[in-house]
Amino acid sequence: MDKSINWRRELRKAIEDGFDDEELQTLCFDLHIKYESLSGDNFSGKVRELIEFFERNKQLSKLIVYCKQKLTKVPWEDIEAAARDVDAGKVQGFAIDESPRPAQKLFTQQTIIIAGVVAVVAIIAIVAMFFASRSNRPEVSSQIATKVPERVVVASLETAVPTAETSEEPAPTATKIPPTPTRKPSPEPTPVPTVQPTNTPAVEPTAEPTDEPVVEPSVTAEPTVLYPDGARLELAYDANSFYLYNPSTTRIRVTPLTFEALDAAGRPLIFGLAGDRWTQFYSFIDGSACNGIEPFGVEGPYLRPQYCRSYNATITPTKNGDELFWIEREGVVEFRVLWNGEEVARCPLGTNTCELFVPAP
Repeated sequence: MDKSINWRRELRKAIEDGFDDEELQTLCFDLHIKYESLSGDNFSGKVRELIEFFERNKQLSKLIVYCKQKLTKVPWEDIEAAARDVDAGKVQGFAIDESPRPAQKLFTQQTIIIAGVVAVVAIIAIVAMFFASRSNRPEVSSQIATKVPERVVVASLETAVPTAETSEEPAPTATKIPPTPTRKPSPEPTPVPTVQPTNTPAVEPTAEPTDEPVVEPSVTAEPTVLYPDGARLELAYDANSFYLYNPSTTRIRVTPLTFEALDAAGRPLIFGLAGDRWTQFYSFIDGSACNGIEPFGVEGPYLRPQYCRSYNATITPTKNGDELFWIEREGVVEFRVLWNGEEVARCPLGTNTCELFVPAP
């Protein structure tokens, strides 16, 4: 543990002593890191966040190679060795031993043997049941073979009795004839009731529910008039990024804002974001400025509207995380915006724009 703490301390001291704030911003630019996304409150805090970022992504060697080119007087051997251990997936300088222990090996061997015995017993039981069923089939088939010809002969005699022989033995069999013709017409009326009820309900329920979900989202624009005389905010977003724009000349506090994804019944889902995620940098959004959400690791460029003259805060959550509430997903149909718990707007998903009104500052 001391070794792990030492290399972090030495790397932090090397960066703090060798770079100033502007040079640290240049480092972030060269290594494709947003300086604004570092959550530290001061220079030292941002240096710590920078080291933790590269450690989480197992790219410490990349950071050290850059610093080594700029700071040649720092002894980098121990720091590089510790960084390689971290990037290689070792814990505090020691590789994780994943080799199976003797007890585990014995357990797996015994498990394999028991499973093999159970499988053999099951196969023998299945084979025995198969032959037992095969041995019983001839009797059943013989019974069926003996009974079917009798019924066929009786039926043929019954149909022939009325025309040729009326005084012989087939006469008692004629009593069996009436049930059969009386039962035959029964299938004829059955298709009539089965066809009619299946047609009428099948059309009505399918037409009504398909129309209702299409109409409901278009009607849910009522919350946007809660503060018709308030300040207007605009939203612009696509599959890769999301932006909150203040077109006015006065700054607006973003802490009361909350964004929630909704299902088809209008119920909030787990996908959402609170406005105070931006306030760790700045509590307001200035006039003609934007706040952004640019997920880390997405494919393709960010939207970055041209009217965003400056950015008060930009956060970089994980790709496909729970904070991406505007993305098209299974079960999500739209998202809503709340101001101090009151709904003030509902907006569509995908690449789109939306506006809302909040109390004037």
